[in-house]
Amino acid sequence: MKLTIQFAAIFLALSSSSLMAAETTGSAFKVGFVDLQKALQSVDAGKTAKSDLEKKVTAKRTELEKAQAALQQEAEAFEKKAALLSDAEKQKKQVELQKKFAELQKSASESQMDLQKHERELTKPLIDELRAIIEGIGRDKNLQLVLEKNEGAVLYSQGGEDLTEAVITKFNSTHKSKKK
Repeated sequence: MKLTIQFAAIFLALSSSSLMAAETTGSAFKVGFVDLQKALQSVDAGKTAKSDLEKKVTAKRTELEKAQAALQQEAEAFEKKAALLSDAEKQKKQVELQKKFAELQKSASESQMDLQKHERELTKPLIDELRAIIEGIGRDKNLQLVLEKNEGAVLYSQGGEDLTEAVITKFNSTHKSKKK
């Protein structure tokens, strides 16, 4: 909330100073916006990264589901045999099952963190390149400000120009020329 208020204050300061400059020079204050998530998911390299990540997610999920099913079977087998075991054996087996359950939870948590790290590793270079393209398009179109469409900073965007498709097209064209 505080960050949004600070952003609004900066935006208003930039807008008013740019509007005064525009009045004296006769040029208009031009704003564009980009849906960075859409661009990331639409560029070919982003689709490839998403596919790679989905494969890893599926593999981890399958691995964890197998471990969970095995633990569930072990717990069910214990329940069936519990009446035949001594109190000491029951307690020992319960502690063992609880330990395995905790290990499974830890493994699931570590897998999730690994997947998030992998996602950042895949997307950071793409986002950096998209930002450079956005900067270039903003300069080419003489925009004073380009905003990210989905970060809550843009409440009304009719006056701005959506650059998302231009960013996607330029990103894909530069990557196709690099592949050749």
